[in-house]
Amino acid sequence: MKLVFVCPKENRTFETDDFIVIEDNGIRIGEGGDKIWDAKVEPTSACPFCGRKHVFCVSELPCPFT
Repeated sequence: MKLVFVCPKENRTFETDDFIVIEDNGIRIGEGGDKIWDAKVEPTSACPFCGRKHVFCVSELPCPFT
């Protein structure tokens, strides 16, 4: 599955299915009762816009289905 990432330096979006899950703390329940995956992901390749490696909180990623 491809995820959508936003480069924090250039504020441009890119998508990739080449990432690893790190700091996986499982599912937690949010304030509104919704389920939130408490984890971070890291694309395995450098950002195509700034050339740096980034780590992203899963809960802050744009939904890939919209």
